[in-house]
Amino acid sequence: MSKNFGFKILLFIILLCVPLIIGMTLHASANSSGSTIVGTLSAIFDNQNGTVTAMLVGYRVGEPVIIGPFTWTSSVLEFAHAKAEDIGNTLCGKDYVIKRVTKSINTGKEIVAEVVIVEPGLSILGGR
Repeated sequence: MSKNFGFKILLFIILLCVPLIIGMTLHASANSSGSTIVGTLSAIFDNQNGTVTAMLVGYRVGEPVIIGPFTWTSSVLEFAHAKAEDIGNTLCGKDYVIKRVTKSINTGKEIVAEVVIVEPGLSILGGR
């Protein structure tokens, strides 16, 4: 009788926990994908004015997203040594965090990079 009762309690706990785990996983997955933007980050240095103009064009859950354009001052040397992460941090501020840069090129006049960015605090899975 005791073994049968213990088995029923274990079965009840499993049946109670499985939907809870599945629901939490789906919720976390939905939040993660909804806060992720995949796109192209580009920045152009205007030597005459000493300014950088940057923007990001991408997709979030199949919908187009554009961040920018945003312009700020910079020197030739700063821009030549800048990385995609630097441009992304300046462009996105605290609204987004660069999670990954897959390809990047800096010609000294322009920076182009393929990036994945996420909204901090919303990404439960795989965030920084």
